Amino acid sequence: MPKSNKVLASCPIMSRYVFLVQIYVYVAFVVAVVTADQEECDQTKCPGPLRYYESLRCKPVYENEGDCCAKKYNCDHLKERSTSKCYVNGKEYEIGEELKDEDANPCDIGCTCRRGWNNDGIASFVCAAVDCAYGPIEPGCYRRGDLSKCCKDGIDICPEKPEDRATCVVDGNIYKDGEYFEVMNEPELNCICQPGYEGKNIEPFCVKPKRPYCSPEFRDANDIHQNCAPVFYNDQLPQIDCHLGTRCQNANDTVIHNHDDLKPDKDLDDENVCLFGNLKMHIGDELNKDTDYSSVCVKCICEVPPVPTCQHLPESECNVTKHLPFF
Repeated sequence: MPKSNKVLASCPIMSRYVFLVQIYVYVAFVVAVVTADQEECDQTKCPGPLRYYESLRCKPVYENEGDCCAKKYNCDHLKERSTSKCYVNGKEYEIGEELKDEDANPCDIGCTCRRGWNNDGIASFVCAAVDCAYGPIEPGCYRRGDLSKCCKDGIDICPEKPEDRATCVVDGNIYKDGEYFEVMNEPELNCICQPGYEGKNIEPFCVKPKRPYCSPEFRDANDIHQNCAPVFYNDQLPQIDCHLGTRCQNANDTVIHNHDDLKPDKDLDDENVCLFGNLKMHIGDELNKDTDYSSVCVKCICEVPPVPTCQHLPESECNVTKHLPFF
C-alpha cells in the first residue's frame, strides 16, 4: 500500500474529509451544469402559447427536472372558478363590486363585475369605453408619453438640434426619447425611452401592469369556460406576445388526427390533450380550417396542452379573399 493510502487508512477523520470533499465537488459540478443549462434556456424557442398560460397563472409541468420547455401546463385551478364571480390577479370579485385601484391598469376606468349579457351568464368586468385622441405634433418636435396615464398623454418636446434628443440602447436596439420599447426577457413591461436611461428597466422608464393584459379572465371569462383558443397573427410569437383574437368551437369544427403511426391497440394519453370546446386534441392534432370567420387561414395545433396554439397563416400560404367560408 502506498504511503499516502496508509496515512488515510490510519486516519478515519481524514478519510471522511476527503470523501466529503469529493461529494461537494460533484454536487457543485452538477449544480453548475444545471445552472448553465437554465441560463442557456431560451423560452422563445419553446412551443405553445406561453404568455397566455402565464397570464392565467397556469403552472408548467416538465418531463424531466431541469428541462427548459414544459411538456404541458396545469390549469386545473380555472375549473374551480365560479361563473358568478369575477377574477383578476388571483382575487375574487362579487357581482356589482368595483375594481380596486391595486388591480387596475391606467385605462381600466369605471370597471365593475357584471353577469354576462348573453345566455351563458358568465361574470366578467365591464368598463367605460375609452377613446384616445391625439393632436398633431409640430414639425421638428416629438411627444413623450406618460406610462401612468390611460392614453399615455405626455408632453411635446422641441429640441434645438435633432442630435440633442436622448437615446436608449435596449437589447442591442437604439430607441429615441419618447419611443416605446419592449424588453426581450420581460415582455410584460411597458417602457418608454427617456433621458437618464441606463439599462435599468424600472420606473419611470418601465412600468409593470397591475394586471396582465394577455389574460381573458378580466373581460372575456366566457372564453375560458368554453375552452376557446387564443389566436395570434403570423408575425407574433405566442411565447411572448398577447393574443389578438379568439377562436371558439362551432358546429363545423373537427379534429385532424396526426398520430396515424400509433398502433390501433396503443392507447392514446388522455392526460396530455388540448381542449377546444368539447373536442380533444392529442399532441400534433390540428383543427380543420375555414369553418367560420374566426378560423379563416388560421392553423390550430396541439403543441403544449391544454390549450391549442392558433396562428394566422402567412399570405403566401393562404389568401383570405379566396378562403372566406359561406354557410
